[in-house]
Amino acid sequence: RNYACPSCPASFSRRHDLNRHSRIHLAVKPFGCPNCAKSFSRKDALKRHLMVKGC
Repeated sequence: RNYACPSCPASFSRRHDLNRHSRIHLAVKPFGCPNCAKSFSRKDALKRHLMVKGC
């Protein structure tokens, strides 16, 4: 694994995966649930929330 996260112990074999992971450490969460107050840094996390929670 060549790409290590500077903020936590996670590491990745692809730079794209590290870049995607890095967003969890930021306070910016632009993907908000239209039905509750939760927001997410990644669109796929919002999609999963909507499907699993039925929100």
